[in-house]
Amino acid sequence: MFVSGYNGLGVIAVTVAREYVKALIDRLTDEQVEALRIIVESMAWPTEEITPEEAAEIDEAFAEIDAGKGVKAEDVWKELGI
Repeated sequence: MFVSGYNGLGVIAVTVAREYVKALIDRLTDEQVEALRIIVESMAWPTEEITPEEAAEIDEAFAEIDAGKGVKAEDVWKELGI
């Protein structure tokens, strides 16, 4: 239960909730922590807006995936200079 406001002990409730979440995180595997980081990061940072051109590129990429087209990892690495 969360009681809002300083006089309603809301500050203590938030502190307890934060410590509880930290304790839960300590029980997760590294893979679970990485998945959680992605989720929490998307909640903590504002979302960036994409341009209409970027939206069109994303739609095209999803269409290629749906059509069964793929990309070789080596081609991506080469393009990125890895």
